[in-house]
Amino acid sequence: MIEDIVNGVGYLLTRDDIDPERLGLVGICFGGGLAISAAARDKRIKAVSSVVGGYNIGGSFQLLMGTEGFAAYYRKINDLVQKQRETGEVQYIPTIAHALSEQVPVAFMAGEEAYVYYDRYARSEAPTWSYQTTAKSLEPYFLYSTIPHAPLVAPVPLHIVHGTKDLFCFPDFAQAVYDAATGPKELVWIEAHNHIEFYDQDPYVSQAAAAVIRFLNPLFQPESRSAVASHFASGKEEIKG
Repeated sequence: MIEDIVNGVGYLLTRDDIDPERLGLVGICFGGGLAISAAARDKRIKAVSSVVGGYNIGGSFQLLMGTEGFAAYYRKINDLVQKQRETGEVQYIPTIAHALSEQVPVAFMAGEEAYVYYDRYARSEAPTWSYQTTAKSLEPYFLYSTIPHAPLVAPVPLHIVHGTKDLFCFPDFAQAVYDAATGPKELVWIEAHNHIEFYDQDPYVSQAAAAVIRFLNPLFQPESRSAVASHFASGKEEIKG
């Protein structure tokens, strides 16, 4: 997925209607973490904003399941992948589930918050969205963390928007990314109740969008760049209610 983002940047820069000095990247949820990783790798990106990002997937599941519980869960995934190697049959797991159980021992996203959102939108907006995911895709997914990549984003400005309460993409990891970043950076907290609020509910979507726009606009206006540099140098953090 990071490779896809980098390839997309490369494609855009082949176009005559793209200014290479004004190419920014915005990511949401898991895409927020991937955006930071892509910017760490591709120095043609000039600004990065991450909204309610997924920054440490394995760490999040350890918080939810405990380290031993997560290790046992990972073994179930290993066994499914091994079965695929031995039989040649692709092993699928549910993309969403109400909860893990004996009937559903492994799922990509388990919990009512995710289930209600994705089921609703799959039915109303995305009829080809898949209710199944390959078990094999979970092995690299659970090892992903963008926190080591955060220092490598510099000197590009990094902007992080996160909810104060989030049981999918934990706020502690947003703080860890901010703390690890070494270049110009800003962290915006928005008072919220859960993760999904930032997908389709106001005022959370509007507040997040306003924060991103406020960040991006002056970066791409040369006459404002000195003021932007001063703003970031202050290490300012904002709390939005």
